[in-house]
Amino acid sequence: MRIPYKINKNTYDTYQPSPASLALVAENERQIVAENFEWDKKHCPSLITLCVEAINSKFATKPLLNELPCQDRDYLLEILDVDLPLELVVPLIEDEIYWKRRYDAKFGTTITRKPEQWSWKSLYIERHIQDVLEQAQPEHGDEDEMDDLLNLCASYIRKLVVTQLQAWKPPLHWDEEDIPEFYPTDHISFEPVFKKLINIEELDVIYGMNNVGDKFSWHMFNVSVGDCQRLGKAIYHLKYLRVLRIHRSKLDDQHIRALMQGFIKNETVEELDLSHCLIGDQGACCIAKILCVHPKLRILNLCNNKIEKLGCEGIGFALLQPECCLEKLNLKLNPLHKDGAMGIMRALVRSTKLTELSMAACEYDDNAPIRTGQMLMLNRSLKKLDVSNNWFDDEGGQFLVDGLTINQTLEWLDVRETDITPAQLHMLQKLLQRNRLEAEDVEESVYEESSPSVSEQAEVASQKTTTSGTASILNE
Repeated sequence: MRIPYKINKNTYDTYQPSPASLALVAENERQIVAENFEWDKKHCPSLITLCVEAINSKFATKPLLNELPCQDRDYLLEILDVDLPLELVVPLIEDEIYWKRRYDAKFGTTITRKPEQWSWKSLYIERHIQDVLEQAQPEHGDEDEMDDLLNLCASYIRKLVVTQLQAWKPPLHWDEEDIPEFYPTDHISFEPVFKKLINIEELDVIYGMNNVGDKFSWHMFNVSVGDCQRLGKAIYHLKYLRVLRIHRSKLDDQHIRALMQGFIKNETVEELDLSHCLIGDQGACCIAKILCVHPKLRILNLCNNKIEKLGCEGIGFALLQPECCLEKLNLKLNPLHKDGAMGIMRALVRSTKLTELSMAACEYDDNAPIRTGQMLMLNRSLKKLDVSNNWFDDEGGQFLVDGLTINQTLEWLDVRETDITPAQLHMLQKLLQRNRLEAEDVEESVYEESSPSVSEQAEVASQKTTTSGTASILNE
């Protein structure tokens, strides 16, 4: 008995008898076994089954699918060969069972986040195009020979993830004297690809290689300025692009300047991720210029770069411009120090747009922790702030408490590994809870449990000095 694919396998397993029930004495005397779905396994197949199997064997030359009744069509899709050419099956087959079988056979388990309104057909085609681009050889210009495939798959691709790009290597037919001493660093050009895949909404690119084995060489991970220029021009063809990620690549200031020359024409991107690169102050200033003119850029991720004082001042200046739409900023793992942090916090005192900020592990020094607490007293827009893995100590922690006592908008604060006292941490939690519940102030009991402010600590210290002096006089 054939179980239709529309019935979940868990349902099938649920009806299987347990070993304990099969061991019962009366089990051998049963004439009808209703839970046995394989009772006709050894029977001769029906004529319909033989016909469907014959259609399957000749499907590449005679694709008879829509001519079959519904039940027979379902059976054909369950046994249809998953290696048929895409030119045949993409315009013909829409049923998800076939594309799920094809995806599982080629790629196995899905380990990436599925996009909105996804289907197995679009998921398979996106992954197939990803494999084609990741294996394309730049020395042969493979991207120029993909027109037919891209035209066939263009309407199904909304998200494109490229986890590696092949480095240039000399063709096998070249003589030794024709091979250059230093290989070119150019990769494939995305411009002919994006001219066809105009419906892409999310683009994720990494310039590097995976699983190189014993053929490892550092030139495999280099990026040329020409790569960034061509990518910037190619992005112009993507009129629906919302998310752009170019991360885990050796992009420095020159690469960012070349990329931004083309990206400045874009008006659709809402999230830009340039994390885990080599971007310095000059590159950050180029990005700041984009923030001043881009109409929709709301999320910027610059995690793990080399941005310092000048770059942060440029981004801070951009935050104060009326055209800037930035709402989320990630500067984690950048060597900001005090001057870089101040470049951002000066802008936060007057800016009313930024709602999320991460400056974790940014090498706070001098009075940067104190300035963070003072910034919270004046800021009215931040809802999430991450300052973890910075040195605050009890003095900086007290300024955080004082700042959050006045601030009524911050709802989430990460202070892990900042060496603040447990009492200050408890007080911060109570203040954040107050803000989340939109309470007017904290209960008096909470204030009693918290540590005193810096001014109160000075008064207590002076009182202790006076008391000890009086006690010594009385003893004398």
